[in-house]
Order: sequence, then structure tokens, then C-alpha cells
Amino acid sequence: MPSYGFPTLLQYSRLNASISDIKQRSEQTRVEIVTGRIADLNATLAGGVGDAQLMRKAIDDIAVQQTSITRALGRAQASQLSLSRAADGATQIGVNVLDAVGRRDENAIGIASTQAGLQLDAAVAAFNQRYEGRALFSGDGVQQNALADSDTLLTDVRAIFAGAADAAQLEADLDAYFNTPGGGFDTNIYVGGAGNAARTEISDGELVNYSAKADEQPVRDLLRSLTSLIVAEEQTGFADRDAALSAAATGLIESSNGVAEIRSRIGAVEERMVAAQARLDAENTALGETYNERTARDPYEAATLLQQLESQLQTSFILTARISQLTLSNYI
Repeated sequence: MPSYGFPTLLQYSRLNASISDIKQRSEQTRVEIVTGRIADLNATLAGGVGDAQLMRKAIDDIAVQQTSITRALGRAQASQLSLSRAADGATQIGVNVLDAVGRRDENAIGIASTQAGLQLDAAVAAFNQRYEGRALFSGDGVQQNALADSDTLLTDVRAIFAGAADAAQLEADLDAYFNTPGGGFDTNIYVGGAGNAARTEISDGELVNYSAKADEQPVRDLLRSLTSLIVAEEQTGFADRDAALSAAATGLIESSNGVAEIRSRIGAVEERMVAAQARLDAENTALGETYNERTARDPYEAATLLQQLESQLQTSFILTARISQLTLSNYI
């Protein structure tokens, strides 16, 4: 192992420390060239680093809000499509049944009943729709379906028809099943959460509820009318069959309007979310420009500095190699 004199050893140690510093600065400069930002804000901005950090936090907070609003808009739009799928054909079915009952056209009533069966299946599937794995119409029970299957509902309504003596009793029993708290619909059909889905924050302190639940009155009315129509068509021996068919048809038309009101409610919240998103975009742009002005690294200056540092590093390596080769014989 070579033996160094004190001055030579001191020089060697200093050069090693210098090389380490140059390497660190070179790596930092390379990062600045790639990112386009100052790597050490504390050293460069001094007293202004606090403002820069606050701006960075504000930009990050905006990004979180934007993501939340984007996901909420996606859920709202998916809900709109599901509501459309559930009810868009109901009004026409109701009109067709009223016309068929007036003409005593059993064939047309049968066709309308078949259409109602298809619409019922579509409605149940629509209200059980999920977005990103979370149920859309189950309130706070986002991991569970909103409704039981249509066969369960039809079985219950058939039992109600079987126990009704006339149209008045039928409507009373249907009211009790579908509308009484804790009734058949609540216990057998709606299987979602009891509470509402979580609201979304679209700006500081402003929370919006953009969701709907499958136990809302228009949904109950739609399902009641569809199942009543299907079962009434089957009950050819029921004394007030025409009245039951007409009530179901009228209910279909009215419930379609109710579902449209839910869609309008969601649409109004969608507009607020879109407006909030536009405000956040503008705020993000303004903050981003200011932050860039304060933290941007000039690429030309960074590249020039990197070239200088690499030159210094190469020179330091040469000097270190020469010092390490100094022996008494070489010195003499």
C-alpha cells in the first residue's frame, strides 16, 4: 500500500470531498434538465420557498378535487343512462294499454304485457347497475344490489291480486305493499342501503348529492305499474280487470314523468359540477403558470453547468490519480 506524506494525504482527502460534491451537483443538474425544475428550492428560492410550497400544495389539492369531480360526473352520467333505460319505453306502453282497453283488444293487451315484462327486466337491471364496482342506486350500500329480481316482485304482486276482491281493495293493498314504510317493497324488493350515497365536494365547503335511490317514489311507482300491468293481463277472471289495467297504464305514464324529474335533478347537479370543474381548471392554470415561473430551471443554463461540472470532475479524477501515485522514489 503506498505511503503518503501529510500534505499529500490532505490534498487527497480534499479532492475526494470535492469529487463527491461535484458528483452530487452533477446528478442534481441532470434531474433539473429532465424535470425542467429547480431541484433544491430551499437553496435557490431562500425566503420564497414557503410561497412555492403553498402553491404546490394548492395545485395538488386542485388535482384531487378534479379527480373527485370527474368520477362523480361519470357516476352521474351512468345514472342518467340507467334511468333512461328503466323508463323510456314505459309511457308508450301505458298509452298502448289504455287504447287497447278502450277497444277491448286482447291481442294488443297481450303484446303490451309482453313489452311490460321486458321493460320490467330492463328496469331492475338498470337500477342494479354499477359504476367502477359501486352500485348506483343503492344509497350508502354501494357494495350491494339495489333491487331483488323481478320474479320475486311478480310473485308478491300476484299474491296481492289473488287476495283482492275488487279494484278498490287491489289499489289499497298495492299501496300498502309499495308505499308503507316497512311494507313488502321495503322488506322484499329494495335491498340497498338505508342512507344516501356520500356527497361530493366540488369546491371548498360545497357538497353536492348527485345520486338517486331505487326506493324513491317514482321508482316504486314505475315498478308497481309494470308488475300490475303484467299480472292484470294474466287475471282474466278478475272482475275489475279493465280498471286494474287502466290504473296500471295511467301509473306508467305518471311514473315516467317522475323518473324524468329525477333525471332533471341529477342534470342540475351535473351542470354545477361542470361549472366547478371549469373554475378549477382556470385556477390550476393560473397557479401552474406562477409556480413554473418561480421553480422552472433554464435548460440552457443547466446544460452549461452540467458540462462545467463534468469537466471539473474529469480534472479531479486526473489529479487524484496523480496524487495516489506519489511515492518517495517518484518524488526524488
